[in-house]
Amino acid sequence: MKTNTFMENKQDGRMGVFATQSVIKKWGNSQGIRLSKEILSQMNLKENDTVGISICSGKMTIEKVNRPKYLNLKERLEAFYKRPIDEIYVESTQEVDVGDPVGNEEW
Repeated sequence: MKTNTFMENKQDGRMGVFATQSVIKKWGNSQGIRLSKEILSQMNLKENDTVGISICSGKMTIEKVNRPKYLNLKERLEAFYKRPIDEIYVESTQEVDVGDPVGNEEW
């Protein structure tokens, strides 16, 4: 049985806190909780979105993780170093000779 209700938040008195119940079910070798369309809609979640799960004082919180999307390595490096690609320090761009093949490698 699943019950959806809107209830008052006891901490700050706000109305409109959504509460529902779900059943933990076997999912392969793990356990899973299904989320209703209503929950997905309210949280602006869709299939393959990433969520973060935290546990504090016996309460579990599930939040949408907003990951930045990078089109290529250049954008990812610029975001990581917080500067343009031309200003990122590179120790060496010279190739390193590691010697002759010693096994069945094909070069």
